[in-house]
Amino acid sequence: MPASERTETEGVDVANPWRVEGTASAFDCRYFEVRQDTVSLAGRPSQTYSSIRVRYFGVCALPVDGQGRVALIGQYRYVLDRFTWEVPGGGAAAGSDPLVTARMELEEETGWRARQWLKLVEAAVSPGTSSEVTPAYVAWDLEETRPADNEDELLSRRWVPFREAVDMALLGQIGNLPGVAAILALETRFRRGDLPESLARLLR
Repeated sequence: MPASERTETEGVDVANPWRVEGTASAFDCRYFEVRQDTVSLAGRPSQTYSSIRVRYFGVCALPVDGQGRVALIGQYRYVLDRFTWEVPGGGAAAGSDPLVTARMELEEETGWRARQWLKLVEAAVSPGTSSEVTPAYVAWDLEETRPADNEDELLSRRWVPFREAVDMALLGQIGNLPGVAAILALETRFRRGDLPESLARLLR
């Protein structure tokens, strides 16, 4: 069988081995719930499994302008207790269309909107502890609007050549992992010739 026709789970037992014996909410807020469940893995002794069940998930939008530059957003992150440069993005309510949020966050954070969008990656952020799955998009064919005034954020903005953004991602200078994944996925697809021509020519 050709590799392209094989499934990624061929020959692997993918049945759910977890038995849930009880669930309890340890903490609950607008954005997430912390659950402490009693579970058994494949008939083994029961254990307590703590996890975060999100009500909002992250979305990333990597904009590429006509000069082949990408926008980065800088802010001092309270939880990390440090300043970070990140790919623009924000939170989307569970069950909502992530592309709608990506469009909104791009315009609010950068002051630009895009006519062309392509999903690059989508993956679990921390699958052992959180239910959050984050998609990341590349956006191009931009038109300028204006950034939103948000009293809850103090943002800095910079545009860097795409190759510089790749270097920053590899050097650990991009603070959000989905943003790193978006930058490196775009680089990989560009090298493979797997991008729309209107986007690829911006990166040459």
